[in-house]
Amino acid sequence: MQFFVSNIFETTFLVVCSMVMGLALPRPSHLQLEANAIIQSGWWNHSDGFDDSHSICSWRSIICNSAGSIVEIKCPSHETMTLFATLNLSVFKNLERLEFDGCLLEGTIPPEIGTLPKLTYLFLFNNYLYGEIPPSLDNLPKLTDLDLLNNILSGEIPTALGNLIQLESLIISGNNIQGSIPRELLLLKNLIILDLSKNQINGTLPIPLTNLTKLKILDISPNYISGEIPPELGQLSFLQNLDLSNNYLTGTVPPALQYVAGVKLSFNHLTGPVSQGLTEAELEGNEGLCSEYLYFQNRYHFQPCSALDNTRDNKVKHSLVIFFAILIFLIIALLLLLLYLRHIRFRNNNKLRKTTPTTKNGDLFCIWKYDGSIAYEDIISATEDFDMKYCIGIGAHGSVYRAQLPSANIVALKKLHGFETAVSTSDESFRNEVKVLSEIKHRHIVKLYGYCLHRRNMFLIYEYMENGSLFSVLYNDMEAMELDWRKRVNIVKGTAHALLYLHNDCPAPIVHRDVSTSNVLLNSKWEPSVGDFGTARLLNLDSSNRTIVAGTIGYIAPELAYTMVVSEKCDVYSFGMVTLETLVGKHPKEILSSLQSTSSYDGIGITLCDVLDQRLPQPTFSVLLDIVRLSIVAFACLNLNPSSRPTMKCVSQCFLSELTPINIPLREISLQQLMSQELMHYLKL
Repeated sequence: MQFFVSNIFETTFLVVCSMVMGLALPRPSHLQLEANAIIQSGWWNHSDGFDDSHSICSWRSIICNSAGSIVEIKCPSHETMTLFATLNLSVFKNLERLEFDGCLLEGTIPPEIGTLPKLTYLFLFNNYLYGEIPPSLDNLPKLTDLDLLNNILSGEIPTALGNLIQLESLIISGNNIQGSIPRELLLLKNLIILDLSKNQINGTLPIPLTNLTKLKILDISPNYISGEIPPELGQLSFLQNLDLSNNYLTGTVPPALQYVAGVKLSFNHLTGPVSQGLTEAELEGNEGLCSEYLYFQNRYHFQPCSALDNTRDNKVKHSLVIFFAILIFLIIALLLLLLYLRHIRFRNNNKLRKTTPTTKNGDLFCIWKYDGSIAYEDIISATEDFDMKYCIGIGAHGSVYRAQLPSANIVALKKLHGFETAVSTSDESFRNEVKVLSEIKHRHIVKLYGYCLHRRNMFLIYEYMENGSLFSVLYNDMEAMELDWRKRVNIVKGTAHALLYLHNDCPAPIVHRDVSTSNVLLNSKWEPSVGDFGTARLLNLDSSNRTIVAGTIGYIAPELAYTMVVSEKCDVYSFGMVTLETLVGKHPKEILSSLQSTSSYDGIGITLCDVLDQRLPQPTFSVLLDIVRLSIVAFACLNLNPSSRPTMKCVSQCFLSELTPINIPLREISLQQLMSQELMHYLKL
């Protein structure tokens, strides 16, 4: 009994002591939480600072206030990519400056960045950040400077940025931002710098821009901005630098812009006389502008203003004639409409009667771009049952035909080869292309309008590309000479953006598997679209992705011959081949074979300029700089080791960023230097 009581007493004593000690344990202080976040991020090398977390204010790139709380964090030295999310931002309640420029950060911008109430400077430029700009930034009421230059950010500009009323500088240049400019940005009345250049922004310029009374710099080039230039831009008295070049702006040049100091409106669709005070160089590339000086007409392709005035006079003279013609047309159209409605009712009734047996036979026909009156019979009629005179190309999976529909729209029909329609693999290829293309929406990927799965024929209905394939243009001397260096550079960049979209921005990553000059199609403006997804494959990151070899000989990545593992690096290799072929004017297999078979000494004398397409004049310095950039990228993409090739994300980022000055003359760069990839550091790949 005494032993039992003694044990109870000892147990009770231990419990009470442990409770007392537990209550006495100190909770981590705010300073300790900040220190823990810095240490646990793994960004700082302790050998360069101090191991004692209480001395963290003495660490490199960290500044504290008198109370020991961190108020400024700058980029520590990194040698490898670092995930942004590894730094817990939510504990830095006194942080005023966050300067992570050129910090080799990757990943998305964490939403916790909106929990820093005292933050005034946020610099995240020259990194590898992707994803959308977090709307939580509107929780930073004291923010004055926001710089996201040269990342891979996508999505639209958050309207929530309009809440940052203290903002003085907003820079989002060199990303993949889409959508229109939100009107909420006009609420930023303290804004001095607004730089949205080098993105894919569309829509019109928001008004009234006169709200931004302190604005000094406005740069929205190059993008896809359309509409007219708001005249009130010239009323911004502090505006010193206005760059709206390389867009799709229309209308006349507001006269008030002559009072703005370095204005750049080149390469738009502006019309009318050249405004006084603006130089022709600031307006070149606007073929609708006019000038009375013959020199400027020839150099900058401006029209004579006198001819433009005569055109206006003729339009006035014919206005009455046009008015009466329209009136007569409307009367006739009203009568025809009544007949047309009767015809549609009759045709729909016939179509309804035909639908049941067609469905029973397992046929499928779908048009989702045009009106529902188009039927299978219309396609057969437009091509005269796929007569060869309408054939404009033959590929591995089928033939392509040009067809003009009853609505006068011209489309391209890709019809599977007759012997393949009974084979299940071709049916799988057909359904695969429909599935992939129906989910894809990108400026540089061919548009799919509809499809037909019939017991006699299987075909896809595409957007018609007037200039055919890049392959056909390069191997036609006349068309190849029309494809100048600037157009070729833009074709390569557009193809890169399309592959980036497939690899990174689709709901599920897609590997094209057949990237070649035959599958890069050109519209009437020589703009590229990637097509032919018959061999495309969804990239399942949890599987081995093994497959039979698919693609075009001469563009297939070498590793597929022995591993048969599909990855995005297969497309990267093919893209490198397409890039070189575009610059050289022919397939580069002979050049690559000779470089691999000769010694490094033998290849020194052959320069890049020696192998460029000799049908074109030598490129100017500015264009040659882009060609050198493309060549360095191409040889990096052709690395025999797939893991050493850059991703399309890195390639696209390289095209958007500035090229580090090269310390050798551009025209003396040798193929051996490109082959050895010793120039890659100039691109920061």
